[in-house]
Amino acid sequence: MSAGANTYLRYPLTTRILHWLAAASIFVLLWSGIWILNIHPRLYWGDVGYFGAPAIAEIAGDTSTDPPTMTLKIGEASFNVTGIIGRVNRLPYVRIANYPEGFQFGGNRALHFTAAWVFVIAWIYYISHLLSSGRLRNTWLPNLDELKPANLAQDILNHLKFKRAHGEEVKRYNSLQKLSYLSVMFVLIPLIILTGLTMSNSITTAWPFLFDVFGGRQSARTLHFVFISLLMLFVIIHVVQLFVAGFINHFRSMITGRYKLESD
Repeated sequence: MSAGANTYLRYPLTTRILHWLAAASIFVLLWSGIWILNIHPRLYWGDVGYFGAPAIAEIAGDTSTDPPTMTLKIGEASFNVTGIIGRVNRLPYVRIANYPEGFQFGGNRALHFTAAWVFVIAWIYYISHLLSSGRLRNTWLPNLDELKPANLAQDILNHLKFKRAHGEEVKRYNSLQKLSYLSVMFVLIPLIILTGLTMSNSITTAWPFLFDVFGGRQSARTLHFVFISLLMLFVIIHVVQLFVAGFINHFRSMITGRYKLESD
């Protein structure tokens, strides 16, 4: 590959602004969400959940040991997570999100919902941008050839091998990118939003059918956690692939919009 290269506009200004706005709100949501989970680290199915009720997943600790032995229970399975999850003031916490000084549950919950509305507004705006600009049709939607099993299998193999795209093919999203972006934007994020709204008393007062859709408030909380976990998995894979494809080049293009296209 030669050192010569030209640049092209890869990301319009609207895309860049909404990308970083969404990234910032997701960070706040994840951080505050872990704090909220710390208060009651149990997940239930149905409409009622409290200490003593059967939980489908929970974080429990044995304070008779020093340090406390922490256990993650999912159904009948148990996993020792001592050292990954700890305990402060009789409450468990995930190591990456220890309690801040002067922690208040109500204030943190308000922060979580504020960041959530920022995320929702950014998502709605981006959907309208995708539709109005033609970016959805021209960039995201796969054609029939891209959906053929042989092509999908090749893209999967390329990803597993961390194969880097070169030349003109860099300008196009591959089939897995298109399908993952479509799934996240039009399936996963709407489910995250709806399950989050189902936990809001004011929203469910106006839209009680949400309880029927998700099987109750506690079921919505559990599904919300599952969907957020899937979104975090997508983010992790996304970042890993950025390093494979050239992190500095992609990161710079998401700030300036200009992508440096290297020639073979």
